[in-house]
Amino acid sequence: MARWQPDTPQRLVVAAVDLFIEQGYDATTVAQIAERAGVTKSTFFRHFSDKRELLVAGQETLSRLLAEGIAEAPADASPLQAVAAGLERASTALGPASRELAPA
Repeated sequence: MARWQPDTPQRLVVAAVDLFIEQGYDATTVAQIAERAGVTKSTFFRHFSDKRELLVAGQETLSRLLAEGIAEAPADASPLQAVAAGLERASTALGPASRELAPA
């Protein structure tokens, strides 16, 4: 196992989502998530306090991006147009990796 690899939090989230889909949330352990991500259990805990935190990883960022996009919509935008601006801002900023995880 390499001493350090980039994007550890993202790899942990992807590993967790994959395992939750395969075997369910309750049956998935932190040790399994860490192993799937190629890190140690202690590395997992450097990034997340527990597996529940993985379920909400990125929610603050998503909420902020949505709010910024809505706030930056033109003053004459309809509510639907403002929400569309928020969604466009979030989807552009989050990138392809986040978009791939969203349906899961």
